Amino acid sequence: MSRNYLSKEDELRKGDFLQSNNKQWKAIFQDDGNFVIYGWKPVWSADTNSSTAHRLVMQDDCNLVMYKQDGNPMWQTNTHNPNGGMCQLKLTDDGTLVVQNKTADTWSSKSSKGIKFLN
Repeated sequence: MSRNYLSKEDELRKGDFLQSNNKQWKAIFQDDGNFVIYGWKPVWSADTNSSTAHRLVMQDDCNLVMYKQDGNPMWQTNTHNPNGGMCQLKLTDDGTLVVQNKTADTWSSKSSKGIKFLN
């Protein structure tokens, strides 16, 4: 069963994906380590293709973070909120990934590629 969101502490591993409710869009954590939104063709990517990418986690602090196999972070949405609260990553029916809390979108793939960590 496919879903269109990640809640706190949910994660994607290589090959996993989110699918919009209208089934027109997929956000795939590809085997090459890149996180990509597809319609008929790719429309957005995190530019993280790397064999060291291992998992993509919606953390308890509302930050979406991609981790390497060694446990070090390599990419993030920079949406950490020390107060926590409700939040999720959602793939919308227009093909946009958003990190949202109770009242607003705090990050959108329409305006950001996220932030790579310099290691």
